[in-house]
Amino acid sequence: MSKRTPLSFNIKKVTPAPVTPVRETGLPATTQAGQHENNAETKRASKQTSKPADTERKKGRAGRQFLAAHVLPEAAKQFKLLAIQRDKDIQEQLIEAVNDFFAKHGLSRIAD
Repeated sequence: MSKRTPLSFNIKKVTPAPVTPVRETGLPATTQAGQHENNAETKRASKQTSKPADTERKKGRAGRQFLAAHVLPEAAKQFKLLAIQRDKDIQEQLIEAVNDFFAKHGLSRIAD
């Protein structure tokens, strides 16, 4: 077994390797880099961009804290089925559950 490097070792600065220019082929930039898209992905992307962004935009994650719990698989399945039956996503149901928990304990329903 080899000896571990001490935490106080000196780090030498490494210069980055020179960038080699990409050969122009006349193709779009995504295919020049070797990324090939199939027609299904392209159609899916065009459908997503055709939706109005203002009406269906959800709130971002900025300024939010992640909460999680480990539950039995049956409980997770039941929670997901309830989301389908109520036509809500899991995020909305979790926010509702947190707000109900706050109300149960006499606190403000501030989860949003």
